[in-house]
Amino acid sequence: MAETYGVVVAGAGPGGCIFARDLARAGVSVVVYERGRLEDLGHDWSDAVERKALAEAGFAVPPEDTVNRGELVKKFPGDPDGIFEEHAYPDMEVWAPDYSCSKRIRFQYITTDRRALGKRLAVQAMEAGADIRFRHEVVGVVSSGTGLGALTVTGVRVKDLETGNEWEAPADVVADDTGFQAGLRTRLPASTGIARKFGDAEMALVHRTVRKRDKGVDDPVADHYRYGYHTGYQWMQFLNDAEIDTGAGVRYGAGTPDPKEIVEEFISRHPSITGEAVRGGGGLCLVGRSPWSLAAGGFVAIGDAAGQTIPMTGCGAGGAMVGGGLAARAVIDAARRGRSDIASLWSYNHGWFVESARGAHYAGLTALRNSLQNLTHEEISFLFRKDIFSGEMLTPSINGIFRVPDLKTTVATLIKGFTRPGLLLKLNTAISMGTRIFKHYRTYPETWDASAFEAWRKEAERLFRKVETQG
Repeated sequence: MAETYGVVVAGAGPGGCIFARDLARAGVSVVVYERGRLEDLGHDWSDAVERKALAEAGFAVPPEDTVNRGELVKKFPGDPDGIFEEHAYPDMEVWAPDYSCSKRIRFQYITTDRRALGKRLAVQAMEAGADIRFRHEVVGVVSSGTGLGALTVTGVRVKDLETGNEWEAPADVVADDTGFQAGLRTRLPASTGIARKFGDAEMALVHRTVRKRDKGVDDPVADHYRYGYHTGYQWMQFLNDAEIDTGAGVRYGAGTPDPKEIVEEFISRHPSITGEAVRGGGGLCLVGRSPWSLAAGGFVAIGDAAGQTIPMTGCGAGGAMVGGGLAARAVIDAARRGRSDIASLWSYNHGWFVESARGAHYAGLTALRNSLQNLTHEEISFLFRKDIFSGEMLTPSINGIFRVPDLKTTVATLIKGFTRPGLLLKLNTAISMGTRIFKHYRTYPETWDASAFEAWRKEAERLFRKVETQG
């Protein structure tokens, strides 16, 4: 049953489908093996997805000045795919953990039905000519060589989940879009330096539920995002006139509360949120950093397998779609030159870490998050009340951007928080380490050079070890 394609993709997530779609449009033969079914793609809830990423992927995103700022609105009339929820808003109230005050931020996401988005992206890939095999799982990777520069991936082993048959599928390039388990990347030799599994400290535990709304109950419930609550966040938003989405995320590990209990406690205080659940779910959510390289000879990692999630929120669909597009661009260029070695695919790394700067921003935010999640509710609330955590400061970080503080901001912070020097020291240390890591990632090698990359990697490891020690 041997099959030969130019590119094999493991997983039909947002990144894998964008990758396959763009390759197929460029005339590259590509097959996607997906263990689920078309109707099961995506989570059974809606997520905040970056407007910019959706627009770059080709979707008609409602302009900010046409969407809701108060009353509930109907679906955007230019949304033929039906992927956006009725309630879309360009602003958000971000509250302190104790609800003592809030900040208004510019929210550069739009609430998107993940099931509808997943199906639409898969259909786009198939319409472009990609072959998607549902109920098929990639169970192994075929490779030779050790060390990042010498490794060559030449194919995968595939299992038909309906029949149990297994076979080998050779390919010039293999893409891992299997989620944070990184089922292919973690099977590569340890000597590559990119095969490590994501650890518990790089995970959040999330629970969310969509409930029916009782409009006859007078209840002052409103859209909001509660920042820093129990090491994470808690939110509430209207999806439409009849449904409310609420959830929470906490740091994964011993000693942290159950996010489901946080959500249920919130619902108990709001009688307009009924007990009738429409959909929902939860579990582990990746908030960790990308591996040192997203590419090897004949191999690329995309989406959660590549750590392409925003550390402050766990939102990963936008990063995955951008990553899939960047990976496709690198593979298309390599295919035109008849090559698939690491040097030919290295532009994907540079595109992610430097050109788009997403990898650099996410790395800086990872360092910042690791430190800030150790602050107490009282400390975070103090920073809110003193406007040290201002709307200007929170807007970029929640939107996945690490902003290096200027002198004016630093001086203002010292003045506002002079009564809490210990807390300011913690905050300054977190921001300083985030800044150092962000700037280091901006120096990521532009082309493959083993010695230059090794020097860069060692410094990155040293910086993150320092963050972990301080945390």
